[in-house]
Amino acid sequence: MDESLYADFKKGEQGVMAAAEDTLKPWSSIVSSSHIASKGSILEVIRTEPLFGSSGIQIRFETDLIIEGIRPGRVVRVRPASWPHVSAPREEYLIEHRSGLDDRFPTPDIFPKY
Repeated sequence: MDESLYADFKKGEQGVMAAAEDTLKPWSSIVSSSHIASKGSILEVIRTEPLFGSSGIQIRFETDLIIEGIRPGRVVRVRPASWPHVSAPREEYLIEHRSGLDDRFPTPDIFPKY
């Protein structure tokens, strides 16, 4: 992520946190992650030495909604509430309930054989 974007994570600002897998893909596309995200205040922003797979930024976050996916030890996606909400393309979701892979990415078998 571009370093300038980390400056938007500030103490006292509102944030949005949603459950994700270790690939950072959202869990499901039945609804967008903003519908099942927890909203709250950023209490503290701590900068540490970045490690492999980590931005080096730790956030203390206060929310009144704790869903299973954001419990301690889980992987989450976090963004400041001031960022525009943009839905992820459905190809990014981990689970696709509306259609299978064959519907999204058809094989050459869809063409008739003459």
